[in-house]
Amino acid sequence: MTVPVAAVAAAIALIVLLVIVATAPAAVSLPGLPDAGSLTHWGLPIARVVGEVASVGTVGWLLAAAVLIPSQQGRLGAAARRHGRAAAVAAAVWAAAAVAELVFTASDISARPPGEMADPSALRSFVEATPQGRALLVVAVCALIVALVGATLMSTVAAGWLLALACAGLIPTAFTGHAAGSSQHALAVVALGLHILAAVVWTGGLLALTTMRGLADDSFLAALRRYSRLAAAAAAATAVGGIASAAVRLGGFGPLVEDRYGLLILGKIAGLVAAVAIGGLVRRRVIGRLSGAVAAGGAVTDAEPPAAAVAAGGDDSSPAARRRVFRGLAAVEISVLAATFGLAAGLSRTPPPVNDAAVPPNATEAMLGYPMPPPITPERLLTSWRPDWVFLGLAMLAAGLYLTGVIRLARRGDSWAVGRTVGFLAGLVLVVVVTSGGLGLYGPVLLSVHMSQHMILTMLAPIPLVLGAPITLALRALRPASAPYRSGPREWLLAALHSWPARVVTHPLFVTANFAGSLYILYLSPLLGYLMNDHLGHLFMNAHFLMTGFYFFEVLIGIDPLPKRPPHPGRVLMLVAVIPFHAFLGLTIMSTTTVLGSSWYEQLVRPWGATPLDDQGTAGGITWSFGEIPTLIVMLVLAVQWSRTDERRARTRERRVDAAGVDDQLDAYNAYLARLNGTGPAPAPSIPSQGDNAAPKGTGGKPPS
Repeated sequence: MTVPVAAVAAAIALIVLLVIVATAPAAVSLPGLPDAGSLTHWGLPIARVVGEVASVGTVGWLLAAAVLIPSQQGRLGAAARRHGRAAAVAAAVWAAAAVAELVFTASDISARPPGEMADPSALRSFVEATPQGRALLVVAVCALIVALVGATLMSTVAAGWLLALACAGLIPTAFTGHAAGSSQHALAVVALGLHILAAVVWTGGLLALTTMRGLADDSFLAALRRYSRLAAAAAAATAVGGIASAAVRLGGFGPLVEDRYGLLILGKIAGLVAAVAIGGLVRRRVIGRLSGAVAAGGAVTDAEPPAAAVAAGGDDSSPAARRRVFRGLAAVEISVLAATFGLAAGLSRTPPPVNDAAVPPNATEAMLGYPMPPPITPERLLTSWRPDWVFLGLAMLAAGLYLTGVIRLARRGDSWAVGRTVGFLAGLVLVVVVTSGGLGLYGPVLLSVHMSQHMILTMLAPIPLVLGAPITLALRALRPASAPYRSGPREWLLAALHSWPARVVTHPLFVTANFAGSLYILYLSPLLGYLMNDHLGHLFMNAHFLMTGFYFFEVLIGIDPLPKRPPHPGRVLMLVAVIPFHAFLGLTIMSTTTVLGSSWYEQLVRPWGATPLDDQGTAGGITWSFGEIPTLIVMLVLAVQWSRTDERRARTRERRVDAAGVDDQLDAYNAYLARLNGTGPAPAPSIPSQGDNAAPKGTGGKPPS
């Protein structure tokens, strides 16, 4: 079933795409101008749709192995391993399609035949010079890693990490398409990324369910129920992301019916509505009846019913019959979704309508994604607001999950410290203010504000987040998985905490080196300019420094379970060791005579404020002086925790002494002091054991009897 469903879906997507490309208006060819040729004209959209279908298979089969199919004590069963191998094959196709798309994209942009752009040196130049090249290279690398590792999957943790990597490979291309060229590109690309990720998870999970063979009916029903909940959320996210991204690009309802681009979007909307309707039919007619059939007939495998039962017409309510009904409906839904993927590939080759409101009026606004803000003042820095939808959305999600956990504990009769809840929410508010407030508005404009963002995200915001103990709350609030799942969110979290990536990123040496060295790598290398010129780079920097600070302070003052945590003297040493690094970096930046991130800050036309070099000196001063207050806070927290640990140990020892009625350690120490003063009894002579063949003096060389 695996090959037919995937092949049919790919064929439908290709047919839709070819119809769109064939009916597109012919491009105007001017005499004397080079042309990439018909091979690029047809090859680029075909490579794109093949990559999209392969990515659906990769994500879907990894989703089945890691999440949908019940595991066996964290180990993948035979069905899950088969899905892992299928994901590896699909990832290999995805990687090859990404490389082909890279060649055809280079040919299309440079207006040169693809044979010339297949040269390694030409591809290298294209990757270094264009965001499209860098994005496709990241996609190819992610898919290649999944292809190499997926065939050997044995545990749900490994499958989960590969699933996260495959999902990450879906995102880069969203930051280089039509959405990235609008004046509101931050909102447009985030919405498009959400739309793509949710649509792939929705379609891929459904594809994986149609390929589950040899799985007991109770396990299949468990996978179907888990997917049903996931698909509902994915469908909603697909709709929200698609509507937001299209609204930015179209600028109104008129282009939906007046322009070819809008008509293609209407086709996608119709396909999504039809897929949602079919999914609702599956939930109403299949899941409930399959549950009843499994309860009545027991958990049996997906075997065909006996011929006599088929002839008698009495098998329509059996589990096997219900599963065939599901596969039929799922095949229709996959076909509809495949058609929408073909429409999406056709949209990428169709110029969007001209929306004057979405076209940046100048190069500076095109770089920033919004107009140059007015001159900076303390009031504007504190009161300005420009939402960073990624961090705002993640913060709202984190707050909702945290409060849900607190409420669940309260309903169960367990307590949770109010201070931890307040601290965690305060940390989230600080993250939102830093990324969506005045600091987020002026950060891309001034290096000093940009540095302030990173200092707060690294050294201040993580402290209340860590003290909120979110992992401990999750472990207490999440229920253990019940049969037949045998693994769920709580088990996945525990497995992730004990995995080797967690041991690496939380090791004291690693977190200390990362905390002290990340700023050096970013600000004293060309990496700053590369990341500043890409919206994904902005998000990566903020997320990296927030997580760097979170891991560092989690090791120092956190209470969440970690694979390795040093004793309190070692934590104090870690904190003291990183202080000079920030001071030295600040002095280095202040004394540098070249503009850091010059490919970004020197290209911005900023008609107010200090020069980039003078502002850079201010950024160095912020780096040099910022760490004193957070260091003092953490040192106080460490001192309190150290004192409480000693008190707990003393109380524990006292309880043991009270239970035993004697303090062996204190008596032994008093006896030792008495012997030193010559007032205590001599220690009892040691008597050799029966197995000791050494003869003591005065026994005539014979062992004692």
